[in-house]
Amino acid sequence: MTKPPASTTWQGESNRNSDEEVGFQARHNDAETGVRVIRMTCLPWVSTHIYPEAPVHTPDGRRFVIRRTNPFTGEGHYWVGDMERRQVRQITDEPGAVAPMVMPDGSAYIYSVGRQMWRMDPDTFERELWWDVPLDVGTIGGATTISHCGTRVLCPWRQPPDRFGLAALDLAHQSARVAFEHPDCRNPHGQYCRGPHYRIMVQVNDGIEHDAHGNVIRLIGDHGASLHVANDDGSDPVKLNVGSQPLQRVQGHQCWLGGEMRAITSTHRRDAVGRPWQQDQIIAIAPGDPEGQVVAQGEMFCHMHTTKDGRFWISDCNQTAQIFIGSVRTGRYKLIVNSGSSFGSHQATHPHPFFLGDDRSIGWNSDVSGIPQVYVAPIPDGFVDDLD
Repeated sequence: MTKPPASTTWQGESNRNSDEEVGFQARHNDAETGVRVIRMTCLPWVSTHIYPEAPVHTPDGRRFVIRRTNPFTGEGHYWVGDMERRQVRQITDEPGAVAPMVMPDGSAYIYSVGRQMWRMDPDTFERELWWDVPLDVGTIGGATTISHCGTRVLCPWRQPPDRFGLAALDLAHQSARVAFEHPDCRNPHGQYCRGPHYRIMVQVNDGIEHDAHGNVIRLIGDHGASLHVANDDGSDPVKLNVGSQPLQRVQGHQCWLGGEMRAITSTHRRDAVGRPWQQDQIIAIAPGDPEGQVVAQGEMFCHMHTTKDGRFWISDCNQTAQIFIGSVRTGRYKLIVNSGSSFGSHQATHPHPFFLGDDRSIGWNSDVSGIPQVYVAPIPDGFVDDLD
């Protein structure tokens, strides 16, 4: 089954202006750092990128996927932003389309509609049905991460009434298996390692409570979430030695550290039970490490992403909404942009900063205009030289 492109129109909504007087004013540069800020969207739809660790950008850093939602009906579709064009284009039109991803080599975009997985050609934007996942796999959500070779994806999985986890789908052989299972694995943030392995990282919200009807009444327990690493066939599971303690807990914002077999996560910590929690550290840790390595400290770090080589991280501060770039090796970091995001209850008001595919530009969300929009900024030449 094939479909034509959802749209053939590239829309120009950015703040790019050919008037040289506007350029002289530098009005689209960050007031504190001078970094050029490009707004990719402007129409009164809620526009957001997907999530920092989601593989939604092309390897060359030119294009990335965003979601645009009608704020009154909740109907939404996926679009692609083009850094060179400074334009956006709709790529899905199916109700219920979720979980877009870009193949690691950029050869296709994939997304899910119910149990169907669709593939889109990046040049023609034509779409074809790739796989209708059979019912015997169990209840699955949209795929959220893809292996380094582009043949395996992970989906949230459930077997009613109370079995939860992740399913690994083999796209090449069109087969599926349970990759991880835990009764509290209801917000898994499953992620394939970005290196040449089939190891996965999973978040478990320990201490979930629900009523007799299965409705969640408490999403997480006192000690926060725990992070686990396993093979995608469920073997060799390891709980990472970070958080899940009276004096330290992970926030639930983590990703693989480039292609290394290490994770990076933001944490909460306190000096003693009963004392206020502080949110000022980023920790790197590998399976088997007795404890994590502090790679940054000082700001209220929240969401994060890393470069492909694992040298640098990017994170937002949920007190100031500033976005920082830092070195994993030295612990040094510095401000790159002030996002102006409000950090409200809606995820679209969180910056969720990320590196684009070539690690030469960054992207984020902001509702500084009153309506959530998507922003990008090229990293200036030499910007990170004094960090590493």
